[in-house]
Amino acid sequence: LRTEVVQAMDVALPSPSEQRAIASVLGALDDKIEQNRRTAQTLEKLARAIFRAWFVDFEPVKAKAASAAGFPSMPQSVFDALPTRFVDSALSAAVPAGRQGQAGIGPVPEGWEVKCLSDVFEVNPKRALRKGVIAPYLDMKNMPTAGHAPTAWTERAFGSGMRFQNGDTLVARITPCLENGKTAFVDFLAESEIGWGSTEYIVLHPREPLPPVFAYCLARTPEFRDFAIQNMSGTSGRQRVPATAMDYYHMADPPEGAAVAFASVVEPMFDSIRAGVGESRKLAEMRDYLLPRLLSGKVRVGHSALESVA
Repeated sequence: LRTEVVQAMDVALPSPSEQRAIASVLGALDDKIEQNRRTAQTLEKLARAIFRAWFVDFEPVKAKAASAAGFPSMPQSVFDALPTRFVDSALSAAVPAGRQGQAGIGPVPEGWEVKCLSDVFEVNPKRALRKGVIAPYLDMKNMPTAGHAPTAWTERAFGSGMRFQNGDTLVARITPCLENGKTAFVDFLAESEIGWGSTEYIVLHPREPLPPVFAYCLARTPEFRDFAIQNMSGTSGRQRVPATAMDYYHMADPPEGAAVAFASVVEPMFDSIRAGVGESRKLAEMRDYLLPRLLSGKVRVGHSALESVA
């Protein structure tokens, strides 16, 4: 349409008072969605801070070595079982030509064994999904760069791609998605449901006793991201990190007590985030459903509720 035609169109508008009422209803929905987003951001930031303190910087062990009586966020019984000294770590696998290893992860708590990530996690574990079966599909564009929850997913017949289930962590392995931080924790599927997505994902799942969220928190650390980026190869613009690079990333494997305690502290945070994300999706659907109907008058804003107009 030409601009002058559009400008000459008559548009029916609600009265100013009704416009304000509509804005109030829709604004309340947006405010709740934003509140959920901020809560999720705060909870994940806290969960990742706890992970870093316990398993990267070993702050509780340092505190105990300094004769502290306890450590915030860590159950007392777990703190009491920690060692009081560090030992030098040794890398247990030679790094082949063409791969970048770690110069070292520094001293580790006494009794904590240094292992390859692929010994502690399942890397690209097998997930059963037959070709042609309709299943949740997560494409790369909906992979989050911040936060663990994807923005959306669709239903699509399985063809060829990486398969995953609840509790898996997905890491984009191709440039620039890896550098941009596209990483997700899968908790949006139904029980026993298998989803699938791009062949450019690496799927990580911790072996017991490590909880599933351990892999997600580790994948969000700068150390892991830098290692993955340094191990990318391929032609310019299509570089990717191979899953076999996980054989050369080393970490201190915590004892069972610390792993179980981490789950008890952090998993409720992810449960709260998941509940908020689910609520926000429903609120967004409600907002998008109401907006055209409120503007057209099919639904009116009453004194205490929305009123449908036949």
